[in-house]
Amino acid sequence: MGSIPQAKIALLVCDPTSDAFVEAHGDIPALFTGLYTTLFTRLTQGQHTDDLKITRQGSFVTETMASFQGDTFRSFSVINGELPDDVDEYTAVIVSGSAVGVNDADKYTWIPKLADFLHDTATNHPKVKIIGICFGHQIICNSILKDSVQANPKGWEIGPCEVDLTETGKVLFPGKDSLAPEAPPSPPPETVIRTTKTWGETEKTDNEGIVSWTGSTLNSVDDIHIFTSQGHPELTQEMTTTLVDLFEAEIDAKAVEEARKCVADFKGDLDRDYIALLMWALSTGHSYVFSNASSFNA
Repeated sequence: MGSIPQAKIALLVCDPTSDAFVEAHGDIPALFTGLYTTLFTRLTQGQHTDDLKITRQGSFVTETMASFQGDTFRSFSVINGELPDDVDEYTAVIVSGSAVGVNDADKYTWIPKLADFLHDTATNHPKVKIIGICFGHQIICNSILKDSVQANPKGWEIGPCEVDLTETGKVLFPGKDSLAPEAPPSPPPETVIRTTKTWGETEKTDNEGIVSWTGSTLNSVDDIHIFTSQGHPELTQEMTTTLVDLFEAEIDAKAVEEARKCVADFKGDLDRDYIALLMWALSTGHSYVFSNASSFNA
């Protein structure tokens, strides 16, 4: 057996997370570590092995867990001017969410610097996978794909939102017609994607995430270069409730009321593991084949 692929992920932290949130739930690196730790725990307990379609992948679970080390993540405080000196040292870059808007470049000088870094990484370092969450999703659309990102006139999405999968999304997440990731206080973007495929949509936005792959077909994780999600797989219901409390004064009253009702009414399980598995496979080079890719590529 060959050597186990090791993930080394540059986590670009784009948010000055409040002390109150950190005290209650941890900082952003801790949230992503928790996301993967929870995934591995569930997989070793036999959960999701059928609906995640990975039983046929043999040693995927044991080997990918073995590649999760204490130094898997190196975090960079982008808001304080930190970015990787040599991005080729990393298997993947994850761009976090942020309380600021992607179009606030005139207020925050770190935003255009991050945009330049991402564009250079996508153009000149194709082996480095790029993953964006919420703000990260939006700045990737803006800086790499050169698509306009504007505030959505349909308003906020907060709490667990059901995301209907497009045909591309059904390839990424076999056996699913929709996903329910967590959406913290953030107005969804209104974007027009021309060069890639969106994988999900809701009533308020037709772009809940994008996937960009090399070549003409999408057969396995190896083909993917960029993956983004407007929803936050690293957040839980409790975390979103905390964020709503913290940002209540900055959100219109109707959106706050809808958010609290959405959280209270949601009785299912958040689909964190589906997105986490794809993100982890991208980061480690631990590829798996999409079970329904043949019909999609036909």
